Amino acid sequence: MKRVGLFSDIHANLAALTAIVDCLDEAGCDTLICCGDTVGYGPQPVECVHLLREREIPCVLGNHDHYVTLVMDPRLERLREDVRLTILWSQEQMSMDDLRWIAQLPRKLDFDGFGVVHGAFGPKQWLYLTNEASIAYNFKYQEPPLGFCGHSHVPLMATIVPDMPPTINYLKGSSPIPADAKTMVNVGSVGQPRDYDPRAMCVIYDVEEQTITPKRVPYDIEATQALMRENDLPERSIVRIELGR
Repeated sequence: MKRVGLFSDIHANLAALTAIVDCLDEAGCDTLICCGDTVGYGPQPVECVHLLREREIPCVLGNHDHYVTLVMDPRLERLREDVRLTILWSQEQMSMDDLRWIAQLPRKLDFDGFGVVHGAFGPKQWLYLTNEASIAYNFKYQEPPLGFCGHSHVPLMATIVPDMPPTINYLKGSSPIPADAKTMVNVGSVGQPRDYDPRAMCVIYDVEEQTITPKRVPYDIEATQALMRENDLPERSIVRIELGR
C-alpha cells in the first residue's frame, strides 16, 4: 500500500463516482477506500453499490447506508422529508442481496497506521466533525495516529498534540501529515459536496511521503440532475449538487 485513494458520501451519484475512480486509477493509487454513504439523495444507488462490489473497494457503513437497510421500519419517520423519501425510493430499487451487502458493512476499518470511519471514532459514530468540540471528542477515541472520515461533506484536516486544543484547517493543497500528532482528515464528498464547490472530491494519501492531496474532479452534473428529476427525487437534493452546498 503506497498510494491510497479515499472518498466518501457518493450518495448514489454514479457519474461523480466514476469520475473519482478514474482519477484515482490514473493517479496510480494501488488501494481505494470508501468512507461511507454510498446511497441516499442520488438516482443510481444500485449502480454505485455494484461498482464498489465489483472493484472490491473496502467501505464503511454511513448513516444513509444504515437508513436504507431499515425496510418497513418506523424509525424512518424521524428522518427529514427529503432524506426519507429518497431512502424509501432507494429501497424499492435495490435487491435483497445489495441490501444485505450494505447491512454487513463495518462501522470502522483498521489498516496499518490509519483507520477509517464515516463520522467519528467513538460511541457518537455519526458526529459531524465541524468544530473544535466535536473534533476534540473524536481525538479522545481515535487510536491510530491517522484517521479518515466523511459525513459532513466538507474537507478538512485536523491535528492535535498532547495538552493542546486541536487545530483545524480547510483542506486545499497537498499537506504533510505531522509526525508528532494525531490527525483526522475529512475527505469531502463525491456526490453531494457542501463547501460551495460542486465538483466531485477525493484525497490521495501518499504513505511513503506522508502527505494528503485533495483532488477535485468535474463530472456531468446536469445528466445526474436529469436522472433525479426522471425519478421524482426531491428538488432540494437536485439543486444542491449544482450549488455544492
